[in-house]
Amino acid sequence: MEATDLGLTDDASILEEAKAAATYSLSLQALSAHECPTQGMASRTVKVDMLNGDSIIVQLRSESVHEENARQAHVILGKLVPVPVRIIRQSPVPYIYIMPLVSGSTWLSKDTDGWPVQCHINLAGQIGHIIGRCCNDVYFKQRNDVIDSFIVPRLERYIEWDEPAIAPHKEFIKGLLKKVDNLRKLPLCVTHWDINMMNVMVADPAEITGLVDWEEMYWMPFGMNTHVISRFAGYNQRGVYKKRKCSESMEIRFWEELFSSAPRQVGKFLPEIQLAKDIGYVLSTFHDASAPPHPSHIGVFNDVLSFKVPDLSTLVRIYLRPQWRLR
Repeated sequence: MEATDLGLTDDASILEEAKAAATYSLSLQALSAHECPTQGMASRTVKVDMLNGDSIIVQLRSESVHEENARQAHVILGKLVPVPVRIIRQSPVPYIYIMPLVSGSTWLSKDTDGWPVQCHINLAGQIGHIIGRCCNDVYFKQRNDVIDSFIVPRLERYIEWDEPAIAPHKEFIKGLLKKVDNLRKLPLCVTHWDINMMNVMVADPAEITGLVDWEEMYWMPFGMNTHVISRFAGYNQRGVYKKRKCSESMEIRFWEELFSSAPRQVGKFLPEIQLAKDIGYVLSTFHDASAPPHPSHIGVFNDVLSFKVPDLSTLVRIYLRPQWRLR
């Protein structure tokens, strides 16, 4: 995004505008600023250092964000979710938001730095733990019509779509559509739709400090985003899927922590969770059917579908761990 897209003149004006917004919002002098794109996407994101020694994030945007998405997730996950607050002041920038700084760096940067295998295994478990915790009705209890208003229409659209890349997968999608009513057995959960190494913030030693970019958050049946374990347990190399050497260990830890943190009753619905995982992956691949899917995503389609929810015997072993016997 260019500075002119925000009504500003150059990159220097981006930093000055962020400092002015922080000073206005906090009634405290801003000392310095530098861009920090890892703390937010689709914006010019700036880390501002304040007179009292604190640092905050200011996002300058051409479009608004869904603040309520982050607020709902924050109720469940606490400080792992930074909540943006809009700043209303005289400015050429259409939308300005301030939010807490998340400590650490992206998981992706640690991956390229050659972190030890055990660190990636531990982080996979923490992602599972976060997804499991999101199966929580603390914020509100009413059900919504997401299956009928969002999931079914998209699956039907894919079947009618004349896009060549989807043709080999239409029978599989038809099979999912026939079973889609089984999703109604699952509780609705806060579902971050785009968990990836760029929006998982981590710190040594292998601790997740934050999960950013909640723009695509939905209340979905439990398990719809569990296919993300494939993003961490392997690499998509231009449409060719390569598993890590520790892939199996990452999967095991992911599912152990997911089921340990989720309500125990979801363990009765393993086939339905598998269905949710598969449908979630199909939706994340083909989106709203308005544009051809990326060739690299099609290249690994079957590889990602090969990731399976644990069977009953594995789940029983999880539930027999000491912390479960105390529940």
